Amino acid sequence: MKRVIAFVLLIVLMLSFAACGGEQVKSDIPDGFLLAENEGADYLFYYPETWILDRHDAGMTAAYVSETDYSNVSVTAFTASPEYPDLISYAENYYFKQFEDNFKDLAIEKNQDGSLKRSVMKIDGCDAVAVNYSAVFSGEKYAFRTWFVSYNGYIYTVLYTAKEAAFEQNLELAAKVAELIRFH
Repeated sequence: MKRVIAFVLLIVLMLSFAACGGEQVKSDIPDGFLLAENEGADYLFYYPETWILDRHDAGMTAAYVSETDYSNVSVTAFTASPEYPDLISYAENYYFKQFEDNFKDLAIEKNQDGSLKRSVMKIDGCDAVAVNYSAVFSGEKYAFRTWFVSYNGYIYTVLYTAKEAAFEQNLELAAKVAELIRFH
């Protein structure tokens, strides 16, 4: 019975993934942005023309602000699992569990009832959820916002990372990068 339920959940999840994404022509690059050419990815990643493209291979695309400010946005895809039937269960029961094991003083923004404080939205027509958190890494406090997006059997994490002092100043552009992700 558990396998049947897991299979049904997987089918429902995959059908919801198929409903999003759309055709985006590479010539539709938004003003002030550049396109990271990445033939191995099933998404288009636009980054501010003042930023530096760091990585754009099949597994990840990332860009950072400057040589003096390494605030960055990266996109990574993970295979969806029926064990985590929605974005929130994936975030709570898998993604943040990995962070708990690797970061000191992990602080995830939560509601009074203990649930994840999140923004629900669409990215390229796909279901997305954004969550803020912070952690100490190498003795320095960092702030993060991750947008979790479901598309075509995968969960994409669009991760904005910045030192705590730089988080707010780059957040608007980082959010624009996340909003401009296009699936194909």
